[in-house]
Amino acid sequence: MKNLYPVFLLIILVCSARNARAGFPIGKYRGLVIPSFNYYTSKDTWDSQGNKIKGKPGTGFSSYSAGLYFGYGITRRLDVIVNLTAPLQHSSYRNDKDSLITMQSSGFGDMQVGLSYNLINFNYTSYFSVVASGIVPLYSNTNKDVALGYGIGGADIKFTYTGSIGSTFLKGCYFNTEVGARRYFDKQGPDVLIYTASLGFGLNKRNQMSFEGSGQNSYSINKTFNQNLSVNRDYSFIKGAVNYGHTFTRRFYVFATGFYTIAGRNTGLGYGGSVQTIFKF
Repeated sequence: MKNLYPVFLLIILVCSARNARAGFPIGKYRGLVIPSFNYYTSKDTWDSQGNKIKGKPGTGFSSYSAGLYFGYGITRRLDVIVNLTAPLQHSSYRNDKDSLITMQSSGFGDMQVGLSYNLINFNYTSYFSVVASGIVPLYSNTNKDVALGYGIGGADIKFTYTGSIGSTFLKGCYFNTEVGARRYFDKQGPDVLIYTASLGFGLNKRNQMSFEGSGQNSYSINKTFNQNLSVNRDYSFIKGAVNYGHTFTRRFYVFATGFYTIAGRNTGLGYGGSVQTIFKF
């Protein structure tokens, strides 16, 4: 297969930053800086019908990506957010003559810039917010065989509901739910539905763990399946993740995440992980 779904890298980074923030407002004149390292690999794929396709010998894809997330509280309710990716991709596939082709690409990927606004809070234990952001590609698609993404701008909006649980058998746990839509500014789209649900709990005063399920459904008039999955516009996937966090100080945290693609269509059957360091100021 050719370079495998670089848009997935943006999802990983956004999810990583989301887990670190847990969806709560940052706070007036307070900030977050979250550098991260992300890894993703896949040898098999899901076809357009959702069937598992075994990769041919020697084929596969791996990606190493650095990310930087920045958030700053303008008011108690309004935050500005910036998210940047820089992937290094290795892929190999077999052409029509069954010859093994190896390719590599690197550079800056898509940047997200937006605002998060807390619409309402419930006794300062749970928060309902809206997040709107724009997607700006920091590259050009001169060769789609090694493309880092669609190479077009876009925008998304999502609603989040996040909080801590103060009663029932889940007392002491926290939750985060999100649903949103993304649009790329091209006649072929795609239009993307995004959803996430996670539940976390503290192991002790310094350690926490959470479990997450998330996915995307992308729709486009272009139904073509291409071995270069980064140019596929009509796809879907569901992934599961486990997150672990450790608090060193009130201003410094480390999070580690592992994930696996449970089901999909026109995408990779892969797994990976990330490590994020969270600095508050």
